Amino acid sequence: MKKWFSIALLAIVVTGFVGIVNCDGFINPPTNVNITVVDDQDGNPGGGIHVTWSAPADGSTPDEYVVSVDGVDQVAVTTLEDFVYTPGAKIVVKAIYGSDESAADAEELGAIETPSLNVWTVNDVDPNHPSGFGFQTSGTAMAYAVSVPANAPEIDFYLASGPNLAAPKDHLPTAINEKGSASSSESGTYETLDITAATGVGAYLTNRSLAANGLYGIWLDDTDDGYTADDHFGKALVSGISGEQVTFKLAYQLEPGLRWVLVD
Repeated sequence: MKKWFSIALLAIVVTGFVGIVNCDGFINPPTNVNITVVDDQDGNPGGGIHVTWSAPADGSTPDEYVVSVDGVDQVAVTTLEDFVYTPGAKIVVKAIYGSDESAADAEELGAIETPSLNVWTVNDVDPNHPSGFGFQTSGTAMAYAVSVPANAPEIDFYLASGPNLAAPKDHLPTAINEKGSASSSESGTYETLDITAATGVGAYLTNRSLAANGLYGIWLDDTDDGYTADDHFGKALVSGISGEQVTFKLAYQLEPGLRWVLVD
């Protein structure tokens, strides 16, 4: 009698364990991880994310879930959502069963870096020197000559005399395009700047004087209509100024509306 009871109990335990382990021997992770950009805890647009997910594909019910930001776990939740207000480059969601945790389903939010880009002010006499730059869909930056009409749609900023970082809409005597791109003055270092200044509080200028080793947040407001969910953000370090030439180190956040700018 006891022997049969033990075998039956073992079968139940094994069946329960198999229910949370896939064919490769790993605990099934949450699925369909998705993020939506939201306000931060102070109500500033683009400072946080709402993370949602679905239960593991095997249909099991974890005891709880944990969202991890760059390897640091947040407080566990039993729902299929969480809010993150700590900027990071990698968001991971794990399913927890007792003392065991699943593999992770992740969202990459690291900014895309352009290590070095040379741009010259519009006062430079060499026609081969570009005076504007813009970010490609991949997130990398390219320099463009503002004098070439075909380049106009690609330009997000140009260098006015000063040197000043200026919006294409402010170019004289004719605007390059309608973009109201702006920059903020930031403190700290390029490496530690994790989120740019909030919009709408007077921190951004469409024409800002640049200084050697200066650190700036950048806001690409393509339609010059204030913050919207399709705007993009990044950061810029002026790594050198030589006459009319400015050398930038740049990072660009691919996720629209999000002000996080950490590089993975």
